[in-house]
Amino acid sequence: METTLLLFLVLVLTAQGQTNVNVPAEKCVFQYDMSNRVKITCGHGAVLHIVDQHGTTLLTGETSNVEDTPVVFQLNRSSIASLNDEAKRASKKLIEANKLLKKVREDLSVQITNLINLTSLLQKGDEELKNDFNTIRRHELTSPLVREAIIAALQNQYNFLRMGLLSQNTYLNELIRTTSRLTTAIMKTTRGAKGVGEILDLRADAMNQTLYNITKLMPGGFGHGAFFGENTVFCPQELKKISDKGTSVVCGVEQGQIMVDPYTPDKIWVMYDYVNINEISEYNSLKSLKFELVDKTYKLPFSCVGTGHVVFRQKLYCQKMFTNKIVMYSLKDTRLLMDKQLDHVGVQDTYPYQCGKNTDLDFAIDETGLWLIYATNSSKGHIVISKLNEDDMSFEKTWVTDIRKRDVGNAFIICGVLYVTASYDKVPTYVKYVFDTNNVKGNVLESTVLPFRNAVSGDYARVYALDYSPSDKALYSWNNGRVEVFPVSFIDANDP
Repeated sequence: METTLLLFLVLVLTAQGQTNVNVPAEKCVFQYDMSNRVKITCGHGAVLHIVDQHGTTLLTGETSNVEDTPVVFQLNRSSIASLNDEAKRASKKLIEANKLLKKVREDLSVQITNLINLTSLLQKGDEELKNDFNTIRRHELTSPLVREAIIAALQNQYNFLRMGLLSQNTYLNELIRTTSRLTTAIMKTTRGAKGVGEILDLRADAMNQTLYNITKLMPGGFGHGAFFGENTVFCPQELKKISDKGTSVVCGVEQGQIMVDPYTPDKIWVMYDYVNINEISEYNSLKSLKFELVDKTYKLPFSCVGTGHVVFRQKLYCQKMFTNKIVMYSLKDTRLLMDKQLDHVGVQDTYPYQCGKNTDLDFAIDETGLWLIYATNSSKGHIVISKLNEDDMSFEKTWVTDIRKRDVGNAFIICGVLYVTASYDKVPTYVKYVFDTNNVKGNVLESTVLPFRNAVSGDYARVYALDYSPSDKALYSWNNGRVEVFPVSFIDANDP
């Protein structure tokens, strides 16, 4: 199914000519060689579109201005096909386990019925034996024939009860074996269901990776599409408004951080305080957080500092306390994956946000992945943003802005665009500065362009953490012991 979908996306790939600096554009030609590769050759400044079966544009971008520049990308058909085979095998096992479960249930029902019937017969035989004993007590055994007859009757009754008990024991043993088979069938069914679920997760990851590879290999750059649960988000997205109406949950601890992993949006994680943090709590929802219904608590083999932590793909990223190291910890495997020393960044309140509180290093998540917001001596305290590799925390690309980190309240990133708030403690405040890494351009905004309430209710704010969640398009803040959620909206391409 997924292979068909990917092929469909490629086969409906079209190109439209577009005039660019008086240079005539040409249509693109694509070739599919049946070995997982598609080569696209375009003229000057052609615009390519990948659309789905409903005609909705999924990815779009302008090609290189170099004439006849080919673009080659991998479809990953082999990995998808392999996952399809695995899914079929897992589904087959699940079907077989369900059949076994049904058969065992039928056998169990028969065994129970037999056992009930036999028990009824044994009860009847027991009553008859009692009656025979009562008869013996009422009569004198004057005749040898009568005595022999009674002995024979008792012997027959004894044999009947003995056979009944043996049969009952046999049925009980069979019932035990059938119950054991039932347990095995349930375990197989559970493993089969789990296997199918894991395969589906892997297939979704493979599809995401395929589309991600396309975006990286296009010379002009496609807008990036990210899959978060049931939601699909594509960039670019330009922030239009931060809602004044939000959700507030009292946590009782002045500083802290709430984290939403876009790949597991049904969970939230919380780390309390801003120093010596060696514990992270997992909740099923904001309501669970409200009533302190912790689903799971993780004890960390190190301590984090600040409020700039994030959880991404079930991995915690944070700054290690008393060091200039950043740490990656697997919540799934509960083990430290790696730490990385950053010699050039300011730490321990060298370049924090306005609130201080060791907010020198601030991780961020957007539709394109993992980021780090910080400042250095060489940047003279101006905000630096780096795109991080999520696997080894290496710096893939870095941009230096022209706004000082100490002069801003908080910062977050959407589709590779940095948004900076004017204050952490004023109600209301506003987004005062924007830096777009896609065109390497920064802009100072007036207070009326992107106002931000900075507090769900009241006129008091101390926002120690502010992060964007791409899975539900909302800003999550930690405001002086309250977790607050503000929905955001984006400019529609069809807006006048």
